[in-house]
Amino acid sequence: MADVDLRLPTALVLLLLSAVQYSSADLNYINAVCSDLTLPREPEYCVRFLKLDQRSYDATTQEEFSYIALDIITKNYTRTRNFLHDMASRHQEEPIQIPSDRCVFWYDTYLPKLSEAKALLEKKAYIDASLKVDKAADAPGICNSEFSDADVPSPVYRTNLYLLIDSQITQDLFRFNIR
Repeated sequence: MADVDLRLPTALVLLLLSAVQYSSADLNYINAVCSDLTLPREPEYCVRFLKLDQRSYDATTQEEFSYIALDIITKNYTRTRNFLHDMASRHQEEPIQIPSDRCVFWYDTYLPKLSEAKALLEKKAYIDASLKVDKAADAPGICNSEFSDADVPSPVYRTNLYLLIDSQITQDLFRFNIR
């Protein structure tokens, strides 16, 4: 399998991982997608995918989620792109919310990976990702790795992640607000 077949889905996995809080409708949609997959190991993966407990969403859970999602997505790129398109439409007016105590985890875990994926994917012209971070002026360094989750105060920052997926849907904006 060519490198791009793995690298492009990796960026999509990051987008999926950013959507910590799924609604019942979202889970039903995910379940429908999973049920339609025909690869031998997919059903087991989808069951585990759907049973991930948001309340215990820690580094271990994130890693498991990543492997499950990556395996599914690498084998179902077109289906996944349609899934993301649909998810974006569902949340266009009501963005997915992520608790503020994920601040450090987000910056330390996702941004470096997104940056690396962005560099690789831009060379292939498959995706153009841009990131804009707005942090409160009175909270310098709030997302520095020296802070633990417990050190993160009430929501004082907002991050908007914009992803434009290749030429077929470049006019569709994936917008997620992290508050």
